[in-house]
Amino acid sequence: MPAGTVAREPDQVDVCVIGSGASGAIIASELAHRGLRILVLETGIAPRTGDSLRSMEPAWETAFVRTGGGRLAQTGRPWSACALGGGTSIFAGITFRFREVDFHASPHTADDALDPTWPFRYADLRKWYDAVERAIGVARAHGMDPIEPDAAPPRLPPHPYSAAGALLAESGLRLGMRPFPTPLAINSIPYGGRPACHRCGPCNEHVCPTGAKADAAGLFLSPLAHVEELEVATMSRALRIILASAHQAAGVEWLNLRNHRRHVTRAKVIVLAANAIQSAAILLRSADRRAPRGLGNRYDMVGRGLSFKVSTYLSGYVRHRRNPGIPAGPHSTVSFTDHYLDAEAPLGLGGLIYEASPEDRDVHQGKLKVRLHCLAADQPMPGNRIRLAAAVDADGAARLVIEYRTHTIDTARLRYLARRAEQVLREVGATEISEQESGYQAGSRHLHGTCRAGSDPRNSVVDSWGRVHDTDNVYVVDGGFFPYAGGVNPTFTIQANALRISAEITRRLGAGSAANSAEPAMHPMPTEEGHHV
Repeated sequence: MPAGTVAREPDQVDVCVIGSGASGAIIASELAHRGLRILVLETGIAPRTGDSLRSMEPAWETAFVRTGGGRLAQTGRPWSACALGGGTSIFAGITFRFREVDFHASPHTADDALDPTWPFRYADLRKWYDAVERAIGVARAHGMDPIEPDAAPPRLPPHPYSAAGALLAESGLRLGMRPFPTPLAINSIPYGGRPACHRCGPCNEHVCPTGAKADAAGLFLSPLAHVEELEVATMSRALRIILASAHQAAGVEWLNLRNHRRHVTRAKVIVLAANAIQSAAILLRSADRRAPRGLGNRYDMVGRGLSFKVSTYLSGYVRHRRNPGIPAGPHSTVSFTDHYLDAEAPLGLGGLIYEASPEDRDVHQGKLKVRLHCLAADQPMPGNRIRLAAAVDADGAARLVIEYRTHTIDTARLRYLARRAEQVLREVGATEISEQESGYQAGSRHLHGTCRAGSDPRNSVVDSWGRVHDTDNVYVVDGGFFPYAGGVNPTFTIQANALRISAEITRRLGAGSAANSAEPAMHPMPTEEGHHV
C-alpha cells in the first residue's frame, strides 16, 4: 500500500526495509519481485502535487550543529527528504554516474583523511547503472561529457538548453570548455508510461505536477500496490534494531506515528535505506549489552566520515530579450566537467559546475538571471560525524548532533571552482555577479559516509555488499555506504549500488528461481515509440 500505511502490523517478514527513497524503493521492489515478503517503514508521508521543500521541511526533525561560536544550535538538516520516495520526490533529477576517479580518489585526498577507496570499481557497477537507467529513463547526450564513463546508449534524448543554459554553453565554448546537456531523470519524451516534461519551470525542490520526473516511490512502489509480498507503512518510524545474538538481528522496533503504538516486526534481513545520517542514527540507537556503543560500532566508526558536498552558487544578470521559442525548464540543462580532473586544482581534483536556474526565469527590465552551481566532493574526515545527543525527542529517541568542519583543501577546491564559474559568467556578459553560499555545513541534500564500506572493520562499518561487519543480516544501501562522496550528484550511484546489493540479499535468502542470477529482476520500461538514441 505505497500511498498509505499497512492495514495490519506484520510481525514476521523476510526483509524489513527502513526508508522508501532512492535506495529503499528500488531494493524493496526488486526483492518483492523475487517473491520475498517485504515491509517498508517510512517516517514521512506521500507528497502531494504542489508540495515543495519549503512547505514540507518545517515538519521534519532537525539536528544540532555547531554555530560560529561553537555552541550547539538545533538548525541542522539531517534529511534529503522525510517523505515517501525520499529526496527523489523533490530533487532536480540530475543523474550523473560516478567518474572512474571517484572510486579510487586516494591520490587526491589529504593524509589525515579516511581512506576514500571503494571496495570495487566503476566496471563492477556499470551493469547496475544500466539496469536502473532502463527502469527510470535518463535524458542525456552521448559522448559530449569529456569524462563520461562507459555506458549503454541513452534511452532518451537530452533536454534542450534553457535560455540561460544556451548562453552559458556558448560562453563555455568561447573559453575552450566542453559544455554538454545535464543528464536528467526527467522524461524528454514519453517513457515508461510517463509523459514528457512540460517544461513548466525549474522543478528542483518541487513535486513534479505531471509525473515526468523519476520519483522512486511512483516508479518502484506504486506499481506493486496490490502485491501481497510488499507492504509500505508511512508515518512509521524505525526506532531500533533488536538483536537475537551478538551477530544476528531479530527484528525492528518501530512506532506508528498515527496512533503512537510501538510494534516489533521480526525479519530475516534488515535493510537500512533511511539516508546516511538516519541509518547511522538507527545503528547508534540500537545499543544493548551485546553492542554497548551501538550496532556495528565496535571500533567507533558508525557515524564517522560524514560527507556532504562543498558547494556554492554564483549568479549574475545578462541583457536578454524574451524568446518564446526557447523552453524554460528544467532546473539544470547544461553542465561542465572540464575542471573535474584538473592539474591546476588542489591535489589535481576539482569538481562539477552546472546551471542551477532560479525559480523566477522571467526577463525583468530586459535582464535575465543566470546562475551556476559549483560542487565538489569533501574528503571523509574521522572528526566529521553524527552522534547522539543527551536530549531526546517527542518519541523518546536520542536527538542527533552533526559535527562537521570543511577541510582546508576542500575549501580551496571550492574557491577554485568558483573562480572558473565566474569566468563563464563574465564571458557571457553578466553583471552584478554575486555568490550565494549553500549552507551545506549544516546538512545537505547530498548525504554520504557514516557507514563506510571496506574490508577492515577497524576503519569501516559494512563490507563490499553493504552488510554490517558485526552482524550477519543487517545491510546499509543508502549513501552511508560511500567511502568517498564523489564529485557528482549521488542519487544514481545510490540506486545502482542498492540494486547490486539486492542480488546478494536474494542469493543469501535463496529467493525464487532467480536466486542464482546476478541479473536484476526489474524489466526495462518500454516507450510508446521504443525510442533509443
